[in-house]
Amino acid sequence: MNANSSKNTIYLCASRRLLTSAHKALLNTRQTEVARRLNVADSTVLRRTEKYPEIMETLAASGVEDFVLNGEMKVPLEQYRWLLTVAIQFAEFELERTKGKTPDCGNSTGV
Repeated sequence: MNANSSKNTIYLCASRRLLTSAHKALLNTRQTEVARRLNVADSTVLRRTEKYPEIMETLAASGVEDFVLNGEMKVPLEQYRWLLTVAIQFAEFELERTKGKTPDCGNSTGV
């Protein structure tokens, strides 16, 4: 694989990720609400989404890697890995701590 096809593959992956994020944002908001905010007909919103693939491809080629939607927060990969490691260590600790103990819940058949 040459360098150009490798770059195209990278842009294609980023473009797909951006397209998925854009569709997710639109799915989480009613089309009627989007149309009202833009002061256009509902059908206009749907028609505009047909241009998403080309727009996302252009954004990916421009260096955009991801969108941050309302309520989301992006963390650096190193911080994510650290959080995941801490969560795994905590789960292992809890497993060791509760090893051999019977569940202390109302569904148990004990007296």
